[in-house]
Amino acid sequence: MKILSYAWYIYDSRLQQYINNCTGGGLVVRDLCEFLGQKEKSYLFIGQYVFPEMKLGNINLVKTDYQADMKKSAGKDETYIAYMTKVFERTIEEVRPDIIHFHDCGDLAYSIIKNVCIPHKLKYVITCHLYIGKNPEFAGYERSLAVEERMLELSNLNLITVSSGMKKKILRDYPKYDEKNITPILNGTSFKAAYMKSDYRDYLEVGDRKVLLCAGSICYRKNQLQILRIFEQYSQLKEQIYVIFCGNMTKTMTENFEEEIEKRKLSQCMHYIGALSSEEMKKMYSISEGLIMPSYAEGLSISALEAIAYGVPVIMYDDSECALDLDDENVVSFAKSHTDESMVNAIIHWYNKVWDRDYIIKYAEYFKMERMADDYIRYYKNYDLK
Repeated sequence: MKILSYAWYIYDSRLQQYINNCTGGGLVVRDLCEFLGQKEKSYLFIGQYVFPEMKLGNINLVKTDYQADMKKSAGKDETYIAYMTKVFERTIEEVRPDIIHFHDCGDLAYSIIKNVCIPHKLKYVITCHLYIGKNPEFAGYERSLAVEERMLELSNLNLITVSSGMKKKILRDYPKYDEKNITPILNGTSFKAAYMKSDYRDYLEVGDRKVLLCAGSICYRKNQLQILRIFEQYSQLKEQIYVIFCGNMTKTMTENFEEEIEKRKLSQCMHYIGALSSEEMKKMYSISEGLIMPSYAEGLSISALEAIAYGVPVIMYDDSECALDLDDENVVSFAKSHTDESMVNAIIHWYNKVWDRDYIIKYAEYFKMERMADDYIRYYKNYDLK
């Protein structure tokens, strides 16, 4: 079987453009394409930049640099979209894939679907890795809302969600949508948990406090400011817990996160360490006793899956899209609402509970990339039965 995957971007240190683009979404798409390539023929079309044809492990990166100087300009670049749409059509003729798998539905993907896939009656599917939904509690995702609405207007769309909660959220917003056209395939990770020694506890002067890790891009959607607000208000938490924030700072956030920590006089109980490599993250998981995830919208967090692979419990909202699939109270401490008080209660519950790391590690075994890739291959092969 030939699978042609489309992604706007990935994370891969072998590609100069993506060395520093270590996001959960970019990583899971790259890993999925790699694992698909171990059993089937896996081709990848990247939309953000033009590339020469090359082999990345078991991934066949298709050629898009027929005009080597072609670059996307700021905003919606119609010339670039038209060029890449034509290149995709050429790729279809050369690869002749059995199925096309889109990992987003932005302007370029939408152009390809409308101008190539639908007119030529090609088999295609879209995976929704993140769903913001109607009336979000955070700003900065207006463009994403428009993209989601446009995507869900596609006729006879076969949609995959990375969590069961995401499907539930889509059907809540679009109650007339045919639920048979939405299939959850839960995220997996190729992350190999290995305990690594480090001097982070000494360097950060953690002392005997419990380390609570918060991993992910710093943005309003992931809601890290709530953690600062909570620790500012509840002084006892500062004496018992040390919070480490890992991730890129996004442009959509107007506050300077490091300055916010300083301004609220929280430098003694938390630290923003920036984006870390996969190997450095292993050191973080090795010293952490918990992962806190106060996100308003989250597909099925790769950070959460990596944390539980280490036997590290997770704190999250009980209405998170992840909650239906990580629904074991021996693995997760749930905040019953989005209020500060509710999140504090979840933190205190996590702090006081004796967690069974071996149980959590065993629970994490389901969320492997091998299982995820097998689920996708099964989906592709049953496509005509839908």
